[in-house]
Amino acid sequence: MAAENGNDFAINEAQLTELESVNNEINVIVEQLVDEEAALHAKYELKKAPLYKKRQGVIAKIPKFWLTCLEKHPIITSLVEMEDAEVISHLENIEIERSPANPINYKVIFSFSENPYFTDKQLVKEFDFSDKDNVHVTNHKIHWKEGKDLTSTQTTGDDYKGDLYDEDMSSFFCWFTDANGSELADLFANDLFPNAGTYFIGTDDSDDDDVISVIEYTPSDNEVELAAGAADDSEADADPEDAPAAKRSKHN
Repeated sequence: MAAENGNDFAINEAQLTELESVNNEINVIVEQLVDEEAALHAKYELKKAPLYKKRQGVIAKIPKFWLTCLEKHPIITSLVEMEDAEVISHLENIEIERSPANPINYKVIFSFSENPYFTDKQLVKEFDFSDKDNVHVTNHKIHWKEGKDLTSTQTTGDDYKGDLYDEDMSSFFCWFTDANGSELADLFANDLFPNAGTYFIGTDDSDDDDVISVIEYTPSDNEVELAAGAADDSEADADPEDAPAAKRSKHN
């Protein structure tokens, strides 16, 4: 077989086969590493459970905290429709309840105040990842009030892509009744939930001036004079083309 990219040598098929075999052995170890990292991450998430409960005491005082987090998440926001947002405005808490025996298994729990849409105080979806090739999912029925079922036109078939719905899904709440959903669960359990404070504050491009207080440093008159003098001395010997570009600092 002739090599591509103009390399003037032949590739031995036997060598390729041998290389592929070694790569497969390497991948086995990589998969073991991924599994062990996931287990270690889950173990420490379980250890953080008391702190998450403490955090909830603070969150409970902030209006529409979880709706804001969901809308600021770069992936989840595309799944929240306008009417979904009205329901989620009643969301009081999101909790990831991990199994003490095997922390990679967990429940995703959404807790709601009384609302016009359903009678449930909690919406729950359970995931058992003990067999990674056969994830076991347990759904709990949503008891919608008459005429309020947002999932009545649930997107199915070709509109469902992998684990995450595309932007044409009928409602975010379809996820609670679908037989799959482990990828979205992973976003909740290992991204949105542990990083809720970061998503709410909005470390990037946040316009919430009432949430983020930016404190500017104001130098003293002496510091200004010293800085100006140092700049004059350096400019006398500097080549203008060697001057560094201005740096901008973003305050969060």
